[in-house]
Amino acid sequence: MEQNDTAEFFNLYRHGFIRSAVCVPTVKVADPRFNADQTILLAREAAAGNAIFALFPELGISAYSNDDLFHQEALLSGVRGAIERIARETAPLNLILVIGAPLRIDSRLFNCGIVLYRGGSSGWP
Repeated sequence: MEQNDTAEFFNLYRHGFIRSAVCVPTVKVADPRFNADQTILLAREAAAGNAIFALFPELGISAYSNDDLFHQEALLSGVRGAIERIARETAPLNLILVIGAPLRIDSRLFNCGIVLYRGGSSGWP
C-alpha cells in the first residue's frame, strides 16, 4: 500500500466508525452558569481530540438532585440561558453534543436530551 492508501485505511470514518466522547463534567446543583462552563470546557476538549459526537449526563445543566427547584422559574430560565450560551460558544466546533436539561414546554416539565450542532438544534423550543 502507498502512504496515501495507508492513511485512508486508518481513517476510522472510512469504515463507518466515529470517534465519540462520553463527558462527565463537574456540576453544581442549581448552578446552570457553572455547569455550562464545564460543558463548554469538555466539548472543546472532545473536539480537540477529534470526536464528532459528545454525550453529556442527564440533567447535566441543572444537576440532578434539585427536587422542588425544578419548578422554579429562576432555575428554568437559567437553564435556557445556559443552553443558548453552550450552543453559541460551541458553534465553531465540528461536534454534535447531547446535553441534558429540564425544560418547561406548554406548562409541563420535561427531562430532555438536547442535540446541538454548530450552534443550533432542530426543534429547540
